[in-house]
Amino acid sequence: MHNRSIIIALYLSIISSLIFADIGLADYPDGYYEVQRIIDGNTFELTDGKNVRLIGIDAPEAGETCSTEATQQLSSLISGETVYLEKDVSETDIDGRLLRYVYVNGVFVNLELVSCGYAYAVSDPPDIAYDAQLANAEQDAINNNRGCLWAIIYIDDDDDSYWIVGSCFIATAAYGSPIDPHVKILRKFRDNHLLTNQLGRKFVRIYYSYSPVIAEYISKHDYLKAITRFSLLPIIGLSWVALRIGSITTLTMLIIFGIGLIYIRI
Repeated sequence: MHNRSIIIALYLSIISSLIFADIGLADYPDGYYEVQRIIDGNTFELTDGKNVRLIGIDAPEAGETCSTEATQQLSSLISGETVYLEKDVSETDIDGRLLRYVYVNGVFVNLELVSCGYAYAVSDPPDIAYDAQLANAEQDAINNNRGCLWAIIYIDDDDDSYWIVGSCFIATAAYGSPIDPHVKILRKFRDNHLLTNQLGRKFVRIYYSYSPVIAEYISKHDYLKAITRFSLLPIIGLSWVALRIGSITTLTMLIIFGIGLIYIRI
């Protein structure tokens, strides 16, 4: 009888540890922590070396448009500060970073970055406590051309002005998110190849003159989204190749390929 009681107690102990592993035993419960350094626009390090990833948002990656500004904005908010961390459902991501909502001096940092146009609102279940609030903040930032993601930027270059915004309107409407991998490829191609020469900048200026209205119409019709995604695939593919091997090499390959097709037909 005594042995049976011990076995039952051990069994219940094991089951309890599995079920309640994340409840009350977390190494980083909600509370105040000191910031050591800023890593990027949505990640920072605590003084004990643990990295924290802001949830519900996504800032541009290193090398992308607005990545430097997003990092600077996060730094201006929390660098050297004591912040309050709030957990949603998940404790960490696959990289071991704490997933948290962050507050400092009465400011909801996740929301502030989105509202000011330095980060995108991203729904990542099961951590969705503030999804609606973040989505509304993003839409408000878009409507008011706020921050480096949504602001309209005018630049003079050899007496010829051009302007860009952070987002690719038509691709974003078709794929449903500015952080979709296909949209990121097009945005990176724009920044690394089109905006580096006068002809490319003229094309970008014309595109942004007409694309917002077209994108808005596409976003309201699922069949147009599907058609647009299919139509963009060759462009995305060529952009991906150009980013890997360069525009000139890609153009040379296309010319050779075209000549080959003509030769075959002849």
